[in-house]
Amino acid sequence: MTYEPLHEGEIVRSRAGRDRGRAFVVLKLLDEDYVLLVDGRLRTLERPKKKKRRHLLKASETRMELSDNLLNTDFRKFLAAQGFQNDRTE
Repeated sequence: MTYEPLHEGEIVRSRAGRDRGRAFVVLKLLDEDYVLLVDGRLRTLERPKKKKRRHLLKASETRMELSDNLLNTDFRKFLAAQGFQNDRTE
């Protein structure tokens, strides 16, 4: 099945599941169907979320530069700077 093309570092929103509506950064493309997502708060670099592409919507064309020395705070700051706020209680 073909989906909207996603790239590492892009911001996406979850369309399904208990995390519906939350914004994430695409950390890694696993295969044609799955990606790894982080938001720096609930889904950290140590525990990324594995999610199907069909459950995601591209939220912004802006991309984050991914490197080996990123911290969870970098993801939180990037999402906040782009106008995406994920509350702790969501």
